[in-house]
Amino acid sequence: MTIDVNYVFWPGLAVVLGIPTLIFIPRPDYKKFLIFGFVLGGVVDVMTIIFLGNLLGEFSYLAGPLQAFGIPIFIPISFTFVWMLFLFFLPFRMEFLIPYIIGFSGFSVILGFIEQNLGFFKYNYGTTHGAITTTITFVVWFTGTTLIYRNYYNKLPA
Repeated sequence: MTIDVNYVFWPGLAVVLGIPTLIFIPRPDYKKFLIFGFVLGGVVDVMTIIFLGNLLGEFSYLAGPLQAFGIPIFIPISFTFVWMLFLFFLPFRMEFLIPYIIGFSGFSVILGFIEQNLGFFKYNYGTTHGAITTTITFVVWFTGTTLIYRNYYNKLPA
């Protein structure tokens, strides 16, 4: 009996990204970061996968049985945790913010290449085109997240 690696990789990725949120984010603030992470990370990720992946055909997940609509069910969970960490460590000063956004965007693109090399993800128009598309997507996504977060964080009830 062989074990499908999809049953281990995607939940493992979610756990590996979720543990630091429990370690670093203080309990009183966890709910706010979870809300922002879920909406700006998980929900936007699903919309991005549907638009770029399913409609435009830029990429596809080779997820096996744990998927819905071509989206592995643990991917939005993982993105929720990534966005929670991104927002928790978000610097205030602009000279730190720009490299921070570029760094998280680069981390996300590298994670996509790792997933592709493991056979879980595929750039349909080649890796160069995929890298450019996802880099632009992530830079815009993280920048928009930063603007929304800074505008609404203090407006949420404690």
